[in-house]
Amino acid sequence: MLAVMITRMLGIDALGEFTYIFAVSSILAVISELGLSQLLIRKINAERAYIFSLVRNVNIFKIYISIGCVLLSSIIFYIFPGLDLNLTLITGIAVIIPKTIQATLDSSIRALQKQAIPSVIKSINTLLQIIFAYFILVNTGSLLSIFIMIIIMETLTMIVFYIINKVLWNSSGIIFSDSIPYSYSYIKPVLKESFPFFGSSFLALSIPRIIVIILGYLTNAVSLGIFSAASRFANGVGLFSGAVYNTFYPAMTNPETTAGEKYVLARKFTLYAFVIGLIISLAIYFLAEILIDLTFRIPEAVPVLKLLGFSVIPILTYSVIQPYLISTQNEKYIFRTYILVW
Repeated sequence: MLAVMITRMLGIDALGEFTYIFAVSSILAVISELGLSQLLIRKINAERAYIFSLVRNVNIFKIYISIGCVLLSSIIFYIFPGLDLNLTLITGIAVIIPKTIQATLDSSIRALQKQAIPSVIKSINTLLQIIFAYFILVNTGSLLSIFIMIIIMETLTMIVFYIINKVLWNSSGIIFSDSIPYSYSYIKPVLKESFPFFGSSFLALSIPRIIVIILGYLTNAVSLGIFSAASRFANGVGLFSGAVYNTFYPAMTNPETTAGEKYVLARKFTLYAFVIGLIISLAIYFLAEILIDLTFRIPEAVPVLKLLGFSVIPILTYSVIQPYLISTQNEKYIFRTYILVW
């Protein structure tokens, strides 16, 4: 929705710039995560008594990494010719700092099988961002103002996540305080365990994001805007696949779910995901012109959307397969698969 508003009010060039900044920040977000949030759900379920120590140590480490990512990427954009360093870019990249802390707290809530709560918080955050973005675009028409608003909203959402975490864990009988002081020696074995998650996430996310960065570097904002308009629909299905993953993963890592039950569930839902993905892909193919006309109104994006629509099938399918492999501690196969795909 935000991308559509930017296109309608600021033009295709602005959409291209927005997409470029979003692609860079998405890759940096994966680096600052290092796979820790994905691991935490399984880790917390196995060591609930140490919940606050895990969350606190992981978040402090992530703050160091995310700040380092912002500084290093700013230096790279300043040094290399053809890369434009500006305040809008820096602000957009800085969004990763509150977002990466949010991800840890999100995992902590999901470990309690409370998947609906993070979804509600994020939905409210997104809705408010769209409302504020509309008023900003009407009054200032500035991408910088948009990113400043986003970083403020993500910071407030991070605070809400922390408060709800504390309430939920305290009510479960485990005190969300009095943690082990931060120590790299404490976080080091967790990092080692999270590496396959990081590798898989980086490879999966970098494939589409690197395409965007290459387009932005070698062509122009208009070409990037055309690609972005088409890819938004395929990426939009990613929200649904994320919901499937976030619901399925905690159920798979639940100690009460037997290995046989995990296999039966994974096989059944993989088939469902494939069929649903095929139906959505065909719908996108035949309705591509209507979808683009109703939203971005960029005719050049129609053939691109028809092709990208078929990426929905693997996106939905591996949203089910991944949590099953992780629950059986076979995430190394996910990593190897992504190396081949990349």
